[in-house]
Amino acid sequence: MKTILVQGAMDSEIEQLINMLSEHSEVKKAEHNGYFFYETKLNDVQIIVAKTEMGIMNATVSTMIASEKYQPSIVINQGTAGAHLRSLNVGDIIIGEEAVYINNMRSPAKKKGEGSNALEWHPGKSLSFLIKATDFLVEKASAIEFDSKVLCGRLGSGDVYSKEVDRIDLLHSQLGELCEDMESVAVYKCCQTLEIPFVGIRVISNNELTGNGDVEKQFEIAQTRLQSFIFKFLKQLVDTVIS
Repeated sequence: MKTILVQGAMDSEIEQLINMLSEHSEVKKAEHNGYFFYETKLNDVQIIVAKTEMGIMNATVSTMIASEKYQPSIVINQGTAGAHLRSLNVGDIIIGEEAVYINNMRSPAKKKGEGSNALEWHPGKSLSFLIKATDFLVEKASAIEFDSKVLCGRLGSGDVYSKEVDRIDLLHSQLGELCEDMESVAVYKCCQTLEIPFVGIRVISNNELTGNGDVEKQFEIAQTRLQSFIFKFLKQLVDTVIS
């Protein structure tokens, strides 16, 4: 049986998708090495929804466990992200043509008492961590008709939650990412290494560059839109690629 692995870092990033899938087939919860996976089917394709937990290390471990236990044919990493462009709004969906690691930075040498300034940092070999998603999955996802703005571009990820406007602008000018999350580039690296087709899809949940309103409400709106998009994408893959 073919298998699609869908990942989200938090319960809120997967629970609506699990509910939609449960209308088609029973969902069983499994635990492997402390990480949780939800097993179900869509038509004759096995769907595994993984809760990776947050961050680069967790995403790496969860992906490696899933690759061994379920041997997925396709991996979809999805979840929320903060915008790194002023033109992006809450609910906009980014299909990650590629992902880049944003934490590989070098600082200038400073003596004791000279302080620290992140605006003086520059990428080390971050662009060597620039990884392309699988072309046919990017094409399939970008062709979906949906009632939100959907665009393709570069995802940035690392163990950071950037809230400083000048720092976000600098990162974007250095690395060209459209948004920031904490997992996608780790999943890209794992899948590239294991030769599993993969794509990352993110929804904008906040934009520090333009100011945030009701953050809790924004997250709820963003997650609902993305999980609806992912369910539509899954149905398309099951009907046209996997079956």
